[in-house]
Amino acid sequence: MEKYLRDAESMIIDDRVEEGLSLLNNLLYEEPGYGGLHNHLGWAYLYYTEDVLRAELHLKMAIKFDESYVPPYLHLGALYMRQARYSDVISYSEAGLAKANNHTALLQNLAYAYEMRKDWSMAIRAYKKAMATSVLEFEVNNLIAGVKRCRKKRAVLFFGL
Repeated sequence: MEKYLRDAESMIIDDRVEEGLSLLNNLLYEEPGYGGLHNHLGWAYLYYTEDVLRAELHLKMAIKFDESYVPPYLHLGALYMRQARYSDVISYSEAGLAKANNHTALLQNLAYAYEMRKDWSMAIRAYKKAMATSVLEFEVNNLIAGVKRCRKKRAVLFFGL
């Protein structure tokens, strides 16, 4: 199964999206309850097509079949950020963090959602937690920028600067 998933992923990345999706959908006949397969389908529909409903369906199915598998939580967070469904981003990011404590990308999704909801303190807290889990300089710099941005927004809102 893993080889087929890698093959389909390569096809999709190589702009053979229909071929890759066809392979993944055919695999559903073999393993309809395999969370990793549903995650791959959700990932492909989310990032390589405009079929957001199928993406959401498969990502939720991935969690249903394997709730300890973290990637679908991250992808659902990205999907809900696009739709400005910040409560859902927070919910799925927190659920993913319960499975994989201190996952930088999940913490970053959480920070973005709090920032968009204008909950600056929670956003800053999430950015700082994400910084503590990252070892990539560019990522840490982006997280520091997020903290600074939230502090500025909070000051403008509070003091009317």
